[in-house]
Amino acid sequence: MASSKSLPPNLHIRPATEADIPVLTSNFYTSFGHAPFMAYLFPKSPYFDKWWNEVFTLGLRNPTDRTFVVTDSNARDKVVAFSRWMVPQPDGSLERKWPEVGGEAWGDMEVASAFFGGMGGNHEKIMGNRPHWFLELLGTDKAYQRQGIAGALIRWGTDKADKEGLETYLDASEEGREYYIRRHDFVLKGEIPIPSRPDSYGEFQCVSVLRQPRKSEGNGHAR
Repeated sequence: MASSKSLPPNLHIRPATEADIPVLTSNFYTSFGHAPFMAYLFPKSPYFDKWWNEVFTLGLRNPTDRTFVVTDSNARDKVVAFSRWMVPQPDGSLERKWPEVGGEAWGDMEVASAFFGGMGGNHEKIMGNRPHWFLELLGTDKAYQRQGIAGALIRWGTDKADKEGLETYLDASEEGREYYIRRHDFVLKGEIPIPSRPDSYGEFQCVSVLRQPRKSEGNGHAR
């Protein structure tokens, strides 16, 4: 299980359960709802509440995935962060389970297609069929950011990747990429162009980053 040792004593990491699904969806919005692009693509509504509930349900039922939450014991064990990792597949499979993207609720399918299609296309192009650790989702309630929570959730996967001598892959916002590069040794491997929308979020870009395993005693693998 992910370790809470590096966190303040009131914060605790545990595996998510299906009982957490509604609060995971709520936490998505407290983590990203203030970001203009995410508010544009996933506007808060009953439809997208249901859609994100299904996202988290599929992940919890998928044997390839590991979902964690961080809770605050000073706030009645409120869920304040989440992560979802895909564990390495021996055949390098990249198959993911997500709800359908499309329909009237999706106001801008050009942007949605660029976002989801760009991430999937980069993942396949960059990783091929090499087994690797994949951090698919990571979010921290805006009020709890800069407390080391994201780092603890990231290290759960990168520590395992180091022990196994495997790469770690993820997609990040342009804003977030420097954090992954400076703090967690990722390198830029690709960009995901997103159409601009001057009347809403303006410009937005995602990037794909990759981390080589660190060499440590016992794994014998070079970075």
